Amino acid sequence: MFRKSIQRLAVRHQSSVAKSAPRPLSNAYVGKLETRWTSLPKEDQSALIDSLKTRMELPWQELTPAEKKAAYYISFGEWGPRRPLYGPGDQAKVVYGVLGGIFASIVIYAGIRAISAPAPATVNREWQEASDEYLKSKNANPFTGYSQIQ
Repeated sequence: MFRKSIQRLAVRHQSSVAKSAPRPLSNAYVGKLETRWTSLPKEDQSALIDSLKTRMELPWQELTPAEKKAAYYISFGEWGPRRPLYGPGDQAKVVYGVLGGIFASIVIYAGIRAISAPAPATVNREWQEASDEYLKSKNANPFTGYSQIQ
């Protein structure tokens, strides 16, 4: 007799029926969590995570679809360190910024060239050839060419 009562208590203690199952979370509490997760205070976020943890200790068939979606979002959603670096319109901003920078640099370069003095006469080809001939005749550059014996 005593043995049977202990067995009943052991079975009741091990069964999931004897445990008080946490109640399902309301759809208003866990529904559309993706849109409002970042605006929730940290205390509410941690409370929601704790309540979902207690619900997920049950078999997954007992969870509501909203609870499953909320658990998935909390575990794998785009928040915290998994938030994307760039938003939906940021690519266009980057492209327009780069193109604007290139255009501005071209305009600045052309403006500087327009207001600068003309090139000196020593830059043209004839001047360079004449100076090369003069250096060859004077053996002016012994290290790289003009006066080396071939």
